Amino acid sequence: MSVKLSTYREGRWAVETLLHGEFGAYPSKGERYALSLTCTALHIQRLVPKPEGEDQRTVVALREVAGCQTLSIASDTPAAYFSIYAYPRKKRKVAMGSSRTRQRLVRTFQVDGTVDYAQNQAVAERWAVAIKCLLLGVPIGSETEISPGLLPGPRRLLLLVNPQGGRGLALQHCHAHILPMISDAGISFNLIQTERQNHARELVQSLSLDEWNGIVIISGDGLLYEVINGLIERPDWKEAIRKPIGILPCGSGNALAGAINFSGGFEQALALELLLNCTLLLCHGGVEPMDLASITTCSGTRSFSFLSVAWGFISDVDIESEKYRHMGSARFTLGTAVRLASLRTYRGRLSYLPATDGHRPISRSITLAANGSLTNIQQHAPLHRTISDMGLCEERNVVTKRNSPTSVTDTGELPSFEASPSPALLDSDSFTFDTAPGAPPSDTRCTEFANTRQMYGPPDDLLVPLDEPVPQDWVTLEGDFVLVLAVYQTHLGADLFVAPFTSFGEGLIHLFFVKAGISRAALIRLFLAMERGSHFELEYPHFTHLPVRAFRLEPLTHKGILTVDGERVEYGPIQGQIHRRMCNLITGTQKVKVSNS
Repeated sequence: MSVKLSTYREGRWAVETLLHGEFGAYPSKGERYALSLTCTALHIQRLVPKPEGEDQRTVVALREVAGCQTLSIASDTPAAYFSIYAYPRKKRKVAMGSSRTRQRLVRTFQVDGTVDYAQNQAVAERWAVAIKCLLLGVPIGSETEISPGLLPGPRRLLLLVNPQGGRGLALQHCHAHILPMISDAGISFNLIQTERQNHARELVQSLSLDEWNGIVIISGDGLLYEVINGLIERPDWKEAIRKPIGILPCGSGNALAGAINFSGGFEQALALELLLNCTLLLCHGGVEPMDLASITTCSGTRSFSFLSVAWGFISDVDIESEKYRHMGSARFTLGTAVRLASLRTYRGRLSYLPATDGHRPISRSITLAANGSLTNIQQHAPLHRTISDMGLCEERNVVTKRNSPTSVTDTGELPSFEASPSPALLDSDSFTFDTAPGAPPSDTRCTEFANTRQMYGPPDDLLVPLDEPVPQDWVTLEGDFVLVLAVYQTHLGADLFVAPFTSFGEGLIHLFFVKAGISRAALIRLFLAMERGSHFELEYPHFTHLPVRAFRLEPLTHKGILTVDGERVEYGPIQGQIHRRMCNLITGTQKVKVSNS
């Protein structure tokens, strides 16, 4: 049969029809359909039996399609077949009402326009190839000669699953949801379960990377941290770190998955819906360059971070809530409530290299008082971003007790607390410190975290050793903080929209800090607004956002918690700089060419 090319009007805009044809259905019930394929959707109109009333057309958005395959079906007719595997959002009933999730929908069409099987098969193949091209970002138009040669080679993925992830449900989700969907996309895979901490890190160091088109983590952010640093520990790190990496969320925080979900144009999602969204994007195979930050801690250990460095409130909640891990993401809600009930402040010295565009800073300028304390931020005209926000916790809907003995004073000041306790004192908020004002702590625990691994990677040309003063073009401030956060992604958790204005490869660290003196009520409002990414609109004077290229944080107390990508590191001075577009992330949007060899 012939394939018609035409143009029809969809709403106000003329949309080019790439393919058009009339087909039967399988299993056959005498139904006939007219199919029209555009660059964004497949339009299905029933012809027989003729629909009653108005024209009935089903629109299948390609962003919700995982794959398309031709089929071999035993038949006495010369018909050929192709199937489309879609995962549209559907409402489902749950205990407390209804929610939305994705459900698999298969539509199989019978190509029977001629009595010659080879011709029918060629038409089915043309439709399958065209749909695959659109899903994978291969440009085609109405004049394109559509053939299998347009498609990249078959994809082969190495899947690393942490069976303990997602409250022990990661493996179940893998078999029930992930593997069926990537099979629909025609992706081959090898699945390996991690058995212990750093198992994935060791595995990728000896992996023959040429066998795979990408490495996909089925867990939380911690396993991805292992893989990234394992790749950079290889002697061939320059090539290894360019191997596309992906993540399918089966953890507690799922920050990077939240950022991928956002960049893919989906609504904010949690739990299973987030997992299905990210798996769908994985099937589309698009790759974007992503920044990594080189982080150096007080023991001299160097690692590479894809998400954040946190000190104060955020790291306290992250680590202290580990004892509630069985609760899943709800652990952060409880941890946040506990921390708010006894809110702490931390004295420290923060230095940073402002990001500049030409000769102008891409930031808000900091004005220091004569005594070195923080003063109000003076607003300067930004170049291309006008948003200021910050990250505070991993969950929302937090409540504080009005009769807490550490409640905010009548003046709105917070009680001072000199950093968080050691693990043995997590349930106690009463201890003292003997650090002299202005002097960095001499914490012997630095050696406990010392990493003897060989770490490669690009040189840190913006940093000097931690025992030397920062360069003169840096800005330094000292004060009491509720938290300090350096982040390079849009999300700090699946529902924590920390930096809506950032992107995976822009080459910036977004430095946030909250000064002592903010009230608990203000913090709660920030928490609630953060879910929508609207917390920057509150414009609280105690909280500041600065885009920077590098930073150094020097805690001036003995006790506290520092985290890199949610993992605890040694407590003491820490610094980092951004390395732009250092690795490739599977996001579902094609931005870089990836070899299929």
